[in-house]
Amino acid sequence: MGRQGHIRLGVNIDHVATLRQVRGNTTTYPDMIKIMNLAIRGGADQITIHLREDRRHIQEFDVLNITRDSTVDVNLEMGANEVMTKIALKYLPAWVCLVPEKRAELTTEGGLDLFRSEHRVRRVISLVQPKGIEVSLFIEPSLRQVEQAHALGADACEFHTGKWVLLQDKRAKQKEWRRLCDAARLCHELGMRVHAGHGLDVPHVKKVRQLPYLVELNIGHSIICDAVEKGIENSVKQMKSLL
Repeated sequence: MGRQGHIRLGVNIDHVATLRQVRGNTTTYPDMIKIMNLAIRGGADQITIHLREDRRHIQEFDVLNITRDSTVDVNLEMGANEVMTKIALKYLPAWVCLVPEKRAELTTEGGLDLFRSEHRVRRVISLVQPKGIEVSLFIEPSLRQVEQAHALGADACEFHTGKWVLLQDKRAKQKEWRRLCDAARLCHELGMRVHAGHGLDVPHVKKVRQLPYLVELNIGHSIICDAVEKGIENSVKQMKSLL
């Protein structure tokens, strides 16, 4: 199994914006920049945000503010289309991660099919890489998809770990883990970086950090939920003290 040193942590703060958008963006809280800075103080190597077509959480002004103020890399997750490409070229994040996107889905449901989306993905890569933006492709741990990512010129593959996380059957979970390992090895052999993410919590991170040649994890939902549990007592104490 390949060895790696420090694994970069990208902290996805989308669901902080979800709380704000529940009120239709009529509140100034939660402050995305404050949360971003707290994440960086906590050790985040990267801030990850997903600008969705339906703008359910992150807004374009968040992309502006975060790319302008972040002291670490910003990773912009986005669909492979003209509108998002223009936004990436306008704000110049360090990375874009191309993901599949269906308007009705609660969260990203699977990896990008690089054969069906070949022309769109190739065009995005050809436009953003010359501007210094690196590109990762969010894909299933499929050897065919990894080979296609390389053919398209990707800098990294981000492997979808959601299926592995949700599997309860031990054999099926082990089989999916082997798929992840095989895909990671091939990705490394082809000269691309190995990234992973989706659905990861503390127990699964303890395992996934053993993925061969892994250099980066992107994690959001479980971190934000954990922050609610670990931080609410102090918030209530502060409010109570005013009374």
